[in-house]
Amino acid sequence: MNQSSQPPFVPFDPTPPTGPGASASAAQGNNDSNSSWPGWIGGISIGIGGLTLLASCCGMAGIFSMKLFSGAMPIKFPDAPRAMLLGMGVDLVASLVLSALLLLGGIATLRRRSSGPRQLRRYAYIRIGLALPLLVIGFWMLGPATEWQAGIVRATNEWKESQKPPMPVSAEERAGETPGEASIWQRAQVVGGCIIGLIYPTVILIVLAAPRRREEIERWES
Repeated sequence: MNQSSQPPFVPFDPTPPTGPGASASAAQGNNDSNSSWPGWIGGISIGIGGLTLLASCCGMAGIFSMKLFSGAMPIKFPDAPRAMLLGMGVDLVASLVLSALLLLGGIATLRRRSSGPRQLRRYAYIRIGLALPLLVIGFWMLGPATEWQAGIVRATNEWKESQKPPMPVSAEERAGETPGEASIWQRAQVVGGCIIGLIYPTVILIVLAAPRRREEIERWES
């Protein structure tokens, strides 16, 4: 009678595999866990994303709160120009999208998820692509902003003159009622803000472009 052949019994060996491949894999895992760049790039991304979101919301809240509480104020300030509100609205939407990408990308990078660097790269590309449109919007908003500022000065002067007895209005205050051209300092602020906004996206692209970091991110998939 023919007996069926069975594979030989091999006892379980609890020792880890050895050899060049196993040693290299263990070394790569140790290097990945000891890397410090996911920590600082993720933490900075979360910080910048949160601060950008907070600053945008505070700016819009200040504009709308002035309009909301204008009835209770003795001075009747003019409403913010529609062009200015439109520009701030576009800036707010862009800030919300970019902040979300930074926050999600930073959290995922801290957890060593490959989706984190992808989100950060997406943020960097979008932020760099929006640099020129935001610069144009910034210059475009200078005109309505100066008109609004002149309207605030005019309303303040009218309130002073309506008091009993009337309060004095200086020549400088009277001159502020006429909107003028945007100053060099105001234009420099717009350009400087655009340049500063490009620093961190550039840092992200440089940090994530290193070949060893790309290999490390690929190993995060497993």
